[in-house]
Amino acid sequence: MGLDSVKAGVQWAPTMSEIQVHNGSGSASSHKPAVAVVNSNFNKQAPETLPEYTVTLDGDKLQSIRWIGSEGNVLSSLDEGDYTVSGEGDKVTVKIAADFLKGKDAGNYGLQFEFASVAPPRKVSLNVTDEAVEPSKPTTPAKPTTPAKPGANEQPKTEGVAKTGSSVPVVAAGTTMIVRKRATR
Repeated sequence: MGLDSVKAGVQWAPTMSEIQVHNGSGSASSHKPAVAVVNSNFNKQAPETLPEYTVTLDGDKLQSIRWIGSEGNVLSSLDEGDYTVSGEGDKVTVKIAADFLKGKDAGNYGLQFEFASVAPPRKVSLNVTDEAVEPSKPTTPAKPTTPAKPGANEQPKTEGVAKTGSSVPVVAAGTTMIVRKRATR
């Protein structure tokens, strides 16, 4: 009998005598998936570096990823095109798509990874910035030097000093520096 068939004027005091939980994919204690942050930053001016997370499934299945706003509440679910999953087995890599993040305002957000079992969701951070990126300058290769090979009683040659007024020599790459203490009287 359903509660909708209750007659007017009759009070019912429902009681609970048994609780059963049905979930064929396991219980919270049988699966312990984890999410590790590889890179949680996305710069809208340099979209080639995508936020990346390593998900250890521990026999579970990643069911969905939710977008958490800067204030901490779930705002939406990510669609299939909003992220990619690579790898096989119990450890996969999830990358959030640049197209999904380009429309977001700069700020600190989060992701909530949800699993098929009753394992609790895992929350991770995601930071969106919109900072200007300086163009990289071409590097010029260093001129090769021929390292000095000091003999047993010979001091190594130096190429300048570390700081102005300092007496610490900078030794050329590939040389050996011999330090001898002088006896004080």
